[in-house]
Amino acid sequence: MSPDHRFESDACQPALRALVCAPQSERQVPPMRSAVVLLTLMLCASAHSAVLSDMDRERLLDNVLKNFWGQAKLSNGQVARPASEAERNVAPVSRVMAFRAMDAGEVSGLGEWCKLDWESHYMALTRAARDRKLNDTQVAFFSFLHGAAQGSIASAMAKSSCTDDQRAKVQQMLEHSKRRGVEGT
Repeated sequence: MSPDHRFESDACQPALRALVCAPQSERQVPPMRSAVVLLTLMLCASAHSAVLSDMDRERLLDNVLKNFWGQAKLSNGQVARPASEAERNVAPVSRVMAFRAMDAGEVSGLGEWCKLDWESHYMALTRAARDRKLNDTQVAFFSFLHGAAQGSIASAMAKSSCTDDQRAKVQQMLEHSKRRGVEGT
């Protein structure tokens, strides 16, 4: 399986794509349906750690890239700026690393929804990125992608409540993602 392949089959994608990729105003998930969607999400994510299709991830990556420069803050407090116009159009991390940031953001979004400690998950990821010698711009971009994916999931799930069983499964996902660090799939 290639590192960018996210699903054994595309059966998981249609319901989740509608849930996660719909415009914000259309992300109204009926309470009964949210449990079914979350179960599907967890079954798909536990095996492949991805909810968004590759096409949706490419769109998210493009949107984050368009909004990153001049918005993201580096660890020294300065705003990230490209060294050139050519750099402005190229993600400062590999595609595999970008997809990992989105994987982790999806898990953090579920953690936020379940009111779990997603912050320690995020901090462990940024620490792992620094340990791999990513520079400040790369860590900031990884964080921006993580936040975009997290926000998509958290807002999509906000209309429903996280049950105790779901909370336990999401906690396992957070722990697994922490152990995985910033490594690709």
